Amino acid sequence: MTPVVAKYAAFSRVAIARACRERGEVYGRIAFFAIILGVFSSLWRAAAEAGLPSAIEPRALVWYLAVTEWIVLSTPQVHLDIQEAIRGGDVVYRLGRPVSYVAAELASTFGVLAVRLPLLGLTAFLCAYAFTGWIPPALALAIVVPFGVAAAALLAALHVWIGLLAFWLHDVSPVYWVSQKLMFILGGLMLPLEVYPDVVQRIAALTPFPALLGGPASFMLARGGATPAALARDLAIWGGVTAVALCWTFRRAATDMTVNGG
Repeated sequence: MTPVVAKYAAFSRVAIARACRERGEVYGRIAFFAIILGVFSSLWRAAAEAGLPSAIEPRALVWYLAVTEWIVLSTPQVHLDIQEAIRGGDVVYRLGRPVSYVAAELASTFGVLAVRLPLLGLTAFLCAYAFTGWIPPALALAIVVPFGVAAAALLAALHVWIGLLAFWLHDVSPVYWVSQKLMFILGGLMLPLEVYPDVVQRIAALTPFPALLGGPASFMLARGGATPAALARDLAIWGGVTAVALCWTFRRAATDMTVNGG
């Protein structure tokens, strides 16, 4: 391991140790996960029994929701930590370290993901199976796992970028709330984008949200809307865009602090 990699690996190890100690938060997310899947599985089953038309089986919808919620619930709200560090001035002292501030935050966030993704992934599998009595094909599950991990990592990077906006905004929560609402609609958080009007699907295609949620989860459906190659391409493109946005935003913030005297 090179010295540079070792430095950032240390941030990940510290984050993993802290996440393992914060058991209450993980247990809360697990309980919330089970409640969400239970409620919506009952809702979709009742809708099917009532004869409401649907092109997607209720059991497939439960597994679809399990994947999208797995990605969302595994991703820490790192933007709040970054916001507090900027507000309190702690970020100034951290800039003096021989490491990149953004890379260190990403490494810490990925450390939290390393703890949450397996635990919540197991929760998703067990709950979805308990509520449906059905398991999707093994190939679909094998495809979903790596894409879900990649999507969660990209979503975490987006949260870091939102946190960096605190250099100019007093409170970044509105930006986070807007992104959550866009993810709900344009990402297909609860329902696949295929059930939305064409205009919504066309708008969604111009954003990263389908690649973050609907893309990985679509492999749980009999007629998935994405292919592995197309989803990998989209994640790579939006990953590059996010990396550029992170670098530019932090460089602009550092310049502004230098000009304004900190």
